[in-house]
Amino acid sequence: MDKIPCIIMAGGRGTRFGSPLKFLSHICGKSVLEKLLMDSEIVCRYIVLALSKTTLRIKHICTDKYSIIDCIETSGEDFIRDLTLLLDILPKPLLMIAADVYISDNKILIDFVNRALKTSEDIVTLTIDDNGEKLVGITLFKKPHGSWRNIIYSKNSVIDIDKVDDLKNVKCSYS
Repeated sequence: MDKIPCIIMAGGRGTRFGSPLKFLSHICGKSVLEKLLMDSEIVCRYIVLALSKTTLRIKHICTDKYSIIDCIETSGEDFIRDLTLLLDILPKPLLMIAADVYISDNKILIDFVNRALKTSEDIVTLTIDDNGEKLVGITLFKKPHGSWRNIIYSKNSVIDIDKVDDLKNVKCSYS
């Protein structure tokens, strides 16, 4: 598999969690963001970390040990507006991942990207089966808009950490 450009959206306000830096919460000895960056390196040619004024204090990560990361500052006022702006300027296919996503095994990310690239749809979203499909914050864009498809994975294989209680659903396993 050829690696693709990726963007990690880390500019939200974190109101449900109580902090915009919820992706710095430590799980299994690593921050959620650090684990996500490790998992993403296997599919990402480079990563653009989208920050906002509420999360800009972590921009040092773009010059630290991760040589494939660049930072960009967005308004942080509206996720869709920020994502739309980035989709207009970044090459496709583009993998978008929310910074507060915990992936239990990086093989899930590899499988998702491979399957998404093979579909004919323009936008492919990873969802989990949680008594119905639930969005978790991972989408592959071949175009900024167009046809859409979901690929479903099992509950707890990918966890969207919106609230502090969501941290309890994480099972430690590093691949």
